[in-house]
Amino acid sequence: MKKSLTAALVAACLLLGCGKGSDGTDGSGKTYRDDVSAQALVEAVASELAEDYWPDTTLAPEYLEELYGVSSELYEEYYGQTPMISANVDTLIVVKAQSEQKEKVEQSLKTYQEAMIQDSLQYPMNIPKIQASIIRTFGDYVCFVQLGGSMEGMEDDEEAAVKACQEMNEKALSVIEGKLTE
Repeated sequence: MKKSLTAALVAACLLLGCGKGSDGTDGSGKTYRDDVSAQALVEAVASELAEDYWPDTTLAPEYLEELYGVSSELYEEYYGQTPMISANVDTLIVVKAQSEQKEKVEQSLKTYQEAMIQDSLQYPMNIPKIQASIIRTFGDYVCFVQLGGSMEGMEDDEEAAVKACQEMNEKALSVIEGKLTE
């Protein structure tokens, strides 16, 4: 009985596509396009969020490697933006990873994210943005989203600020996913 149950579960996973696929799927069975430029995805988010989108400076490849740990051999292309003023942390990076390098790109971005969360020398207005940052993968596109805009009026309610940042990040990711599933 136990062996047949295990066999049935394995068969169900194979039929339903459990785990990450190498065919543009993310394990949920969704298939994503791979012909959209990373820059087009970032620009779509900037357009959708309008004045709430603060990153305004293109992230140079050397910074992608030095700050985020993502070297050029890990990706086909990337596009990222950060604010020109270093007092802000609003950031959006989309990396179209080499298929076999997705996990390395994800891990590099997670390492950066964890270091930012542990850094106690942050401006108070940036803490909710950092805590709400998200890394998500759609096919071969790995996204690092750390947005929040002005945070005006939320200075005294960190929980509400984190929630607002999470909502903005999810909205950005929804725009990216929409462009990759059109």
